[in-house]
Amino acid sequence: MKQLFILFFILILSVSASAKSPYPRQKIILSGSLLPTAPKVISVKDMEDFKNSISITIFDPYDKNTKSTFFGFYLKDLVLAYGSPDFKVLRVGAIDGYKVDIPKEEIMKGNLFYTYKDNLGYLTVDRMGPARIIAPVDGIVNKDLLLKIGVYWVWQIKTIEFIK
Repeated sequence: MKQLFILFFILILSVSASAKSPYPRQKIILSGSLLPTAPKVISVKDMEDFKNSISITIFDPYDKNTKSTFFGFYLKDLVLAYGSPDFKVLRVGAIDGYKVDIPKEEIMKGNLFYTYKDNLGYLTVDRMGPARIIAPVDGIVNKDLLLKIGVYWVWQIKTIEFIK
């Protein structure tokens, strides 16, 4: 009986150890002028737990204008929760080394959306994840509008730096 219990216990441990998390494993590094209570690293689960998720539906100009629903929160909420009041620019870095500086004034307008999930599931690296910044726009984004708003669209986010 004792051997059966040990075998059962080992089986349970091996099953739970091999259980895969539903969340992408990539994490986002926060740095710079942060509030003392701000984390230094956030996971997709942290993003999901950060705030009640809202959804927006857009025609994604970077995915052949496919109509997609994204889940997340406005970037303004993230910077108010983690950034010190004196930061001026949010430098967002992608996995491939791309970086963009987003002025605080642009973020505070509330036009930029931070997303980690869409109608197909969590954003994995092969689907522009683990997180993206997008601008909710009605209708299909033409080339002129994309030139204006597309600069702040970042995908495969790896770092977020708050700069004074």
